[in-house]
Amino acid sequence: MNQPLHLTPDASAHAPRLDLYAPIHKALRAWMFDTLVAVGQTDGLDDAQLERTLGRVAALLGVCQQHILHESEFMHPALAACGAKAPLKADLEHDEHHHAMAGLLTQVQVVRAAQAAERLPALTQLYRQLALFVADNLTHMHLEETAHNEWLWGRFSDPELGALHDRLVQSIPPQEMAGVLRWMLPAVSHTERLGMLQDMRSKMPPGAFEGVLQLAQDTLPVMDWAALLRGLGLQPCLPQGALAVA
Repeated sequence: MNQPLHLTPDASAHAPRLDLYAPIHKALRAWMFDTLVAVGQTDGLDDAQLERTLGRVAALLGVCQQHILHESEFMHPALAACGAKAPLKADLEHDEHHHAMAGLLTQVQVVRAAQAAERLPALTQLYRQLALFVADNLTHMHLEETAHNEWLWGRFSDPELGALHDRLVQSIPPQEMAGVLRWMLPAVSHTERLGMLQDMRSKMPPGAFEGVLQLAQDTLPVMDWAALLRGLGLQPCLPQGALAVA
């Protein structure tokens, strides 16, 4: 599966440039916000709800850990080739994020081990720690989307950035990619989503692309799904009454 190729306006040029950060960061922001809200809504009195919430926190931290690895392996060497110093700051922040994630995973275990009467205070602590982690990631992603892109756009052409993107994507296991796409597809705009799937269709076997289409149908509002199909030149088949309730 492929992540989207996303074009972002470059202040120094008239044509939009290929942005390798924007789509995955939109997915991560959506994932982080949703998980933070879920923790805030959990009081710990319902064992099943509690376990679902803790599982969501662990899943978010897992994808954040993998995201750091992908950036360190693929993006930072490219930035170093530009002579950029931004990766040094990003690496330090990645180290801080690893430390924060270890603390969050410890707090997840504290909540899980707590007696019912002690769960709400433990969940409140987890909520606050996670909120700070999300806040740090928001400023970190801004650094990457601005300073890092400025360096990349100054050194590499869009075809070169596209090749870097493809190498990164090919390193991601299908199960991990499917989890990311589940958040990415509804988080991006229609134009971004259509460009993503057009790129995927040109590079993937038909059977694999059908799996992506199914994932899109599962995660998108019905009218967004129909608009995507029309953009791909496919015939949307909407449930009866969909237009009335959309």
